[in-house]
Amino acid sequence: MELLEIHKAIIKRMADGQFFSGQQLADELNVSRASIWNYLKTLETAGFDFHAVKGKGTRLKLAIELLDKQRILTCLSSEHRALLKQLDVLDVCASTNQAIVEKHQLTPLPNGSVCMAEMQTMGRGRLGRSWVSPYGQNLYISFLWNFKGGISALSGLSLACGVAVCRALKSLGLNGHGLKWPNDILWEGKKLGGILVEIQGESQGGYTAIVGIGLNYQMNELSSGEIGQPWVDVCHAYGEKMGRNKLAAHVLAEVLSILHGYEETGLLPHVEQWNNYDCYRDKKVRILSGEQYEEGVASGISKTGELLLLTPDGRTKKIMSGEVSLRLSE
Repeated sequence: MELLEIHKAIIKRMADGQFFSGQQLADELNVSRASIWNYLKTLETAGFDFHAVKGKGTRLKLAIELLDKQRILTCLSSEHRALLKQLDVLDVCASTNQAIVEKHQLTPLPNGSVCMAEMQTMGRGRLGRSWVSPYGQNLYISFLWNFKGGISALSGLSLACGVAVCRALKSLGLNGHGLKWPNDILWEGKKLGGILVEIQGESQGGYTAIVGIGLNYQMNELSSGEIGQPWVDVCHAYGEKMGRNKLAAHVLAEVLSILHGYEETGLLPHVEQWNNYDCYRDKKVRILSGEQYEEGVASGISKTGELLLLTPDGRTKKIMSGEVSLRLSE
């Protein structure tokens, strides 16, 4: 769904969760009351959850903290603002990864270019899966960084960025979160977010990494119906509402810091911390790859990012790809 200007105006007016009568909105936006009713129905179809009370009007069930570029910048230290070369805050796009790639193709972007959006119409996760991306309820952020070295050095980049997101959440006081190999962020076993890294080759040699991060912030039930696994959002995990712009700033700071040093250090400095955040470490798991699967005990990651699997015969095997799930004890 592409949001029309009138829809955007209604959302911004109602973002703080206050009640508005249909006539009040109609007068402010210079449209008919019947039109307001139709607009609200369209927004409800798109995943907005409204609460109407006779005599009081209609409000959003969950107030929305819209993204504010200036508020995000204010939350960053001078050191991190220096790493952030460009910040685009979009209303609606197909995906933030696609948006930043298209801009980079028109004019090459510097390291530290970032794109955020209120909503994605074609959000993508790993292995081509769709990523539920309702308006104003989550974080959708893409980072662009150019690397001069070979592509093999970037194999663990998504793992390092997972550590960065966990650091950001911890710095805001969240506990109980961790990582699932290769790129999921969990809280008490439920999906909290994910990372999608796409690598593009450059004609001059070297590569450009696009790091896409999706983080559930405060998602209503209407929007979450398409998610096919247990999920949770930051506000639920935190126990109270956390500022969305503040959360965005902390994620920006931690990810930019890791990207800045990654060419020189690679994954190695982050392996121990990744293993400390590993939700499946020392647990029985099943690794599914196509029609084949292997079972064993997850033993963290190697210095180059492979999953270490302790097999039933006592060997440690390095897993380069596959879907990991917990295996119930027999």
